[in-house]
Amino acid sequence: MRARRFAEARDAIERALALDPLNPRTHRASGLIAYASRRYGDAVAAYRQALQLNPEISNANAFMGNSLMLMNKLPQARAAIASEKSDMFRLTSQAILEHRFGNPAAAQEAYAELVTKLGDAAVYQQAEVMAQFGRTSEAIDLLRRARAVGDAGLTAIATDPMLDPIARDPDFVRLVKELGFA
Repeated sequence: MRARRFAEARDAIERALALDPLNPRTHRASGLIAYASRRYGDAVAAYRQALQLNPEISNANAFMGNSLMLMNKLPQARAAIASEKSDMFRLTSQAILEHRFGNPAAAQEAYAELVTKLGDAAVYQQAEVMAQFGRTSEAIDLLRRARAVGDAGLTAIATDPMLDPIARDPDFVRLVKELGFA
């Protein structure tokens, strides 16, 4: 999936779901594949299944909220994001959602809390927020910082819908190539 081989990823996750249909992590992985493939309705269904099997599974609510947000279902997205227990994923999604809702003060407050609480542990997520805020150079600088600190979020750089606003920027394209994802 991270190499944009979505059909192969879908085939693999379908086999995994057939073999282990009660594993919430497999359903969450299915949601991540659908999300990265821009199939947001399928992602929501997979995250709902993961949460039905394990209501405590990490980041499923946030990614379901992101999927709903990208489908312009903002009230439903807000409810899903508010249910996310992980500060990293909840605050990232909340900042982006509030920006989309037209609440710049709430968006900035969530972003500031993300930076204050998690710092370098969430540099990649900070870049997602800046990309969604339309602050391209700041987003790219944060992605470079993520690379410097070894942020694992960079594995999603080539397929992350939250980075779509900067995906055509030459500096972003160069960074993706340098990381070996293009």
